[in-house]
Amino acid sequence: MAALRPEQGPPLAIPASFFVTAPLAVMTAGVLLSLGGVSLLWTRFAGGTAALAHLGTLGLLGSVMLGALYQMLPVVAGAPVPGLRAAHAVHALFVTALSLMVWGLWAAERTFVVAGATLLSLALVGFLLPVSLALARTAAAGPTATGMRLAVLGLGLVVGLGLWLGYTRGSGAASPAYPSVVIAHLTLGLVVWVGGLIAAVSFQVVPMFYLTPPAPRWVTSASSVAMALTLAGLTVALVLRASPGHTALAALPGALSAWLLHPLATLVAIAHRRRKRADPSLTFWRVGLVCGLASLPCAGLALYADDSRFGVLFGWVVVWGWAALIVHGMLGRIIPFLVWLHRFSKRVGLEPVPSMKQLLPDALPRAGLALHVTTLGLGVAALATGLDPLARATGVGLLATGAAMLVTLLRPLLHRARASTERDARP
Repeated sequence: MAALRPEQGPPLAIPASFFVTAPLAVMTAGVLLSLGGVSLLWTRFAGGTAALAHLGTLGLLGSVMLGALYQMLPVVAGAPVPGLRAAHAVHALFVTALSLMVWGLWAAERTFVVAGATLLSLALVGFLLPVSLALARTAAAGPTATGMRLAVLGLGLVVGLGLWLGYTRGSGAASPAYPSVVIAHLTLGLVVWVGGLIAAVSFQVVPMFYLTPPAPRWVTSASSVAMALTLAGLTVALVLRASPGHTALAALPGALSAWLLHPLATLVAIAHRRRKRADPSLTFWRVGLVCGLASLPCAGLALYADDSRFGVLFGWVVVWGWAALIVHGMLGRIIPFLVWLHRFSKRVGLEPVPSMKQLLPDALPRAGLALHVTTLGLGVAALATGLDPLARATGVGLLATGAAMLVTLLRPLLHRARASTERDARP
């Protein structure tokens, strides 16, 4: 593992602001699904379904991953992000843009879709420029740094394609390239950006937090090669204006890495961990990795089966199953760790300080896990049966899970605020 540099980390408010956005997006998705019911599950092309998808991919996953990169680049890769205070403006613009886009998709208001896509592109460019500069300056060359570089490059392509899609959808003009660009946008986002970053981060944090053996070198190398091949393949497919099916096949190396190689290798590592005590966040990882293994057959059904619900099933399993479970579980470890590091680490030996377990008791992550898995099952059942009450119950489950996630984040953060206030009040 790379040497950590915790003293180079950003102020806690920067990653925390992005992290807290995630449960709010989940709760918003729950409200929309409760209102829309099963009509949002029939096809991925409906405006309301697209609104839900963007709340998941951008609101939940995107916000956490942006915050994680601000935190991990200086600490893990030794790459301080220049102009760090601009991260607050990026966050504000990101939230505003996402709100406009979601409303535009939900209400079929093209002006809001175009405005949201434009502002979102500006927010992500404001993120990408300093982050790319930081990655270019650092000499770090391990699997985590390499994976971050590939993921950030993938995000750049996702932003460009998303802007084109937003303007095309907002204008109402038909384009023969639209289906292939949608496939490229989705696969770059889910496979290279999300899958590549999850793998890159896991190579560092899974051995660190869970005392597992490090990932074998051939696994980390194969992951990097697969993501690079997918980036190149999708770029060529777009240039050659390949069909949607051929565009999807270009993402196969990265998909095999994200949803087969990485889950299997990580599950094996977890099985050989040195500490056998049960950990709620580790259960999140296990269930999420199993969902990752289920993502490949779901992708095949989405591509080749006639029923349009399989496309929604694929998105549900990948976003709310695989990626969201891993992200949810890691938030329950990272936030207490960051709060302890920023607020209490320097006071060890000078006064009593709380442990990370005291900052976040196991009961809260366990409740969040139960709600998350129940909601995942409800969504699959709603898709399988087409029953409207099940779809609305899934919405309620999203709302409850988002609330549990928010409590998981706020409890350590408010403990920090309360402790700081008590310290400042001392004579």
